[in-house]
Amino acid sequence: MPPGGGETSKHARTGKEQSHPPAIRRRDESRPAPPFPAVDSQGKQMQPAAAAASISEGPLVEILARLPYRSLCRFKCVSKQWRELCSDPKIVKRASQTLSGFFHNHPVGSLRFSNLSGGRPLIDALLPFLRGRYQRIKLEQCSTSLLLCKCWKLESGQDKFDFAVCNPMTEQWTVLPPIEWLDQDGEDTEGSDLIYPFLVFDPAVPSRFVVFAPLLDLVDIVAIYSWETGQWTPSSGWEYREYPAVTKECVFLNGMIHFLHLFGDEPFITVLDIEGELFPQIDGPDGMLGATPGYGSVGCSQGLLHVWYMDPHDYELSVWVLKNYVSGEWILKHTVDVPKLFEEMDSSEEKDRDQEDGSCKYEMFAIHPEYNVIFLTDRKMASLSYDMDSGKVHPMCTSGDFLGGLPFIPCFADGSLMITNAFEKIALLVLWHWFGCDHFVALNNVVGHR
Repeated sequence: MPPGGGETSKHARTGKEQSHPPAIRRRDESRPAPPFPAVDSQGKQMQPAAAAASISEGPLVEILARLPYRSLCRFKCVSKQWRELCSDPKIVKRASQTLSGFFHNHPVGSLRFSNLSGGRPLIDALLPFLRGRYQRIKLEQCSTSLLLCKCWKLESGQDKFDFAVCNPMTEQWTVLPPIEWLDQDGEDTEGSDLIYPFLVFDPAVPSRFVVFAPLLDLVDIVAIYSWETGQWTPSSGWEYREYPAVTKECVFLNGMIHFLHLFGDEPFITVLDIEGELFPQIDGPDGMLGATPGYGSVGCSQGLLHVWYMDPHDYELSVWVLKNYVSGEWILKHTVDVPKLFEEMDSSEEKDRDQEDGSCKYEMFAIHPEYNVIFLTDRKMASLSYDMDSGKVHPMCTSGDFLGGLPFIPCFADGSLMITNAFEKIALLVLWHWFGCDHFVALNNVVGHR
């Protein structure tokens, strides 16, 4: 059952299911390389479990490795033997993943992680593997499974910091170098300050990530950091653009990066590959005409490109899905009255529709990558998930501690194997063959109460 369970509340209209867009070619996918060449993990390495050592590298390991990571976490509760077995790096690194929760900067200044299902955080948001070098860490961006952080050393001032890319699950990280490259003659070095980098991570090729950086002093060039070479290269072709090269509203899909531009009266999406080559832009849906930054965004769900926009007057949220890349045809997938989701009954409160800074009172901060579920906050005290299919609302926080964040999907290794929930049941039957009836009953109870 997808997240978003709770009391049923119908407020919306849902469009028809859409077909997938045509696949877009990828470049050089066959070249594996470690994504963090600069700095190794400072955390302790997990040792192979004693339980796994006595089991052949055969069906049992293959079964456990194909289970979702959350299933492995549940199986650890069965016994000490199962805890050691399901902690084996050879198994954990191959476990398939899904949305686990959200990273967010807490108002008191600390970085935090909130599980999607509640309970104890899956991840230590303090990022202890970075603390040996940095005193203060601020999250700038989360691209699926990797974090882009701004980091200050103990002796550095406010204006002197590093940008670090890290994987909190493997504790691997690297510091982005200064932007420098040789000029056209190959003699002198040209450079620029690294101010607004944008991280792009491809879950299909976990060994790859790139960073885009617009240059304040060179408006017609975008700097691109290569995961292969560890160096920056310039990407030109922006001379006749009347808008910034990249924006914070971006999503990676089908080997391409999509940047949503909400400048002017007609929103559009810039499309480019990981080498910075521009492709024809995609015009936004008609319902987004006149949209301004802060009221709309872009995301990916079920392999399809989505955009959304919240009307600043009545806070009706509209979600569109791109049906066809060639024609740029959008389908209105869903609309919902956001205040009703938060059960705002006080009419006097509804008159105060804007925050003190003039931004939108409500915000849709994420869409689930696998289900028709969206996540919203009132920016004051509450956040919730909403199932667009069933109309169910599930409160996530009512204390003000979590008011939205950046979605995070764990990644442990160079690849993952996707399975269905039915496989988990089949796995239980096979595992019973090795461990007998008592462990089978315990495992089945754990799965039954997830």
